[in-house]
Amino acid sequence: MHRQISPDELDDLYYLIGKCIWYVQYVEDALHTLLALKVEIKIPGVVAEEQANNFLAKHRRSTLGTALRIAKEHNALPESLFNRLAKLKEERDWLVHRSQNQDGRNLYTDSGRKDVFQRLESLYEETKLLQSEVADQVHAFVLSCGIKKEKIEEIANQKISELLKIV
Repeated sequence: MHRQISPDELDDLYYLIGKCIWYVQYVEDALHTLLALKVEIKIPGVVAEEQANNFLAKHRRSTLGTALRIAKEHNALPESLFNRLAKLKEERDWLVHRSQNQDGRNLYTDSGRKDVFQRLESLYEETKLLQSEVADQVHAFVLSCGIKKEKIEEIANQKISELLKIV
């Protein structure tokens, strides 16, 4: 059955799109952090904090595609994780560049709307999993360099405390 998307459904669509884009950025930030550590810094304590922050800022300016190319060149990720991130990039490209033209007409049918919403929900769920898995890679790398878990937690708690003061 063909019908126009309702205002509530449109709000849900915009909400899901925003949520997906926001969480893709979490994944990107975790990946940029991992690349700054593995590709640029390599050994804790050798690079000054300001230079390390500059490396991170450089990586954060990269697109997801560029980050994946760098990760592949430096073998910075397990292959299975790399492949899932490559698939995420394809889905992000669909969402940001093609979803309106490619699937906008699908919003006028019940089954089409359901398909688009399911695709967005799947993208969101995958971003949450990937962000956690890339963060685990960061954590494992830092631990392998001899940095103690307690120090990591102390720094994380300090950053959270700083953020809470802003609010």
